Amino acid sequence: MSITDAEKKQLDEQGCIVIPDVLSDEEIKVYRADILRLAEEEKQNGLARQHTNGHGQHVRWLVNKGQMYESLVARPKVMPFFEHLLGPDYTLSTLTSNIIDPGAPDGGYHVDSVLGSMPEPLPSFPLVANSLWLLDDFTPENGGTRHVPGIHLQRIKPPPGTTHHPDEVRLSAPKGAVFLFNGAIWHSAGANKTDRQRIALICFCCRSFVKPMFDFVHHLKPEVVERATPTMRRIYGFDSQPQPPDQPTR
Repeated sequence: MSITDAEKKQLDEQGCIVIPDVLSDEEIKVYRADILRLAEEEKQNGLARQHTNGHGQHVRWLVNKGQMYESLVARPKVMPFFEHLLGPDYTLSTLTSNIIDPGAPDGGYHVDSVLGSMPEPLPSFPLVANSLWLLDDFTPENGGTRHVPGIHLQRIKPPPGTTHHPDEVRLSAPKGAVFLFNGAIWHSAGANKTDRQRIALICFCCRSFVKPMFDFVHHLKPEVVERATPTMRRIYGFDSQPQPPDQPTR
């Protein structure tokens, strides 16, 4: 799989792109059902990571919660887009999911982790890139991701409390697609005005020298590490760790 010059140009100038037909209908069905199962289990166990005043829920650490999620880590159709933004040695920062319930309001605009704590102007090159793997059709009505294409070129962060922008777009894309974007574009979940939950898997990646949000190297289950290909190990971060001492320090 490869990325075209036109797709590279779109990522560079607009900061975002929809990659169609990444997940099959069967994969969508299986992933969606399992995310809802995991979310309910975590609610029952008092471990639910709810947000938006109880109108949304994250399910995190998916690679430790089912072998099916490991296939998302190095999907050939998606990797070239991450490589274009972050280099061939990019690593995984998080693999999670987001459920937006009916009645959820528009969220606040933000840029992604690392960038939010940096001073302006933000770096002129991408440090992080995010991707939403759509398990439902995304529409302006059901909470399709709000984003401001091209704003990453201004190298600015949204002021605290920013909820709208005159150039914002509400994502419309079919289930099975991946919406991949530079983490420096302003974005937010949209309001869900329908009677059905809107669900996406989230694969968030960073340059190899950026500290990931999740420590996969030390906290993956042993069987996940054993199944990992060399490419998957690199994406998990095993190839970008600090060097150990040449001899014992004590």
